[in-house]
Amino acid sequence: MKTESILRILESLYSKRDSFTKEELDRVTTLIINRIDYDGNFLSVDFKDLDSFDNIEVLTIDGCMLDCFVMEKIINHSNFKKVVFRNCDVVEDVYDYFRKLNTEELAFINSNIDLTKVSGIYYRVYLETMKIGCLDSSGEILDVSHCEIEEIDDVLTSFFNTIVLSSRQYNAYENVIKTSNKRIVIMKDNGQFVDKEVRLDG
Repeated sequence: MKTESILRILESLYSKRDSFTKEELDRVTTLIINRIDYDGNFLSVDFKDLDSFDNIEVLTIDGCMLDCFVMEKIINHSNFKKVVFRNCDVVEDVYDYFRKLNTEELAFINSNIDLTKVSGIYYRVYLETMKIGCLDSSGEILDVSHCEIEEIDDVLTSFFNTIVLSSRQYNAYENVIKTSNKRIVIMKDNGQFVDKEVRLDG
């Protein structure tokens, strides 16, 4: 095991040592692969380490460069419930891999990723500090409540049934939103959600 952020997780669960049993690794359901620590130093990362874990449900990739090798290792897993890309950059044309990514929930946070090229069907897509264009993916819920929306039409014409907006976004685009047939969920400033059924027929 070479990836320092994974080793830190394992050491928090078990005592510090050089190796871990298959049973111990199988009990791990959440992993963070982080390339940069809090001080800005680069950490050792080896995506081959993912091969040691069979039961990962939540995977966070933080501060990494996404190339074909990295994406191949990620899509080789089939048990993901959620995959988060935070502060990531695309360094090769890896967009076809997203279509093969088997996960219920996909999140992009402050990453240099062209969302217009991310295809696939997901239950929920969460975006934070991302540029929103015409999304190629589809699903049940699109959460853009933590993004700056340049064109509300890009959001309202996406292939998602439910859109999560902040109260500020809803107030800014209320007139346009009322002409949409989407189910709108408003996130208030205190973090609570308020359902708003917004339909063409009133």
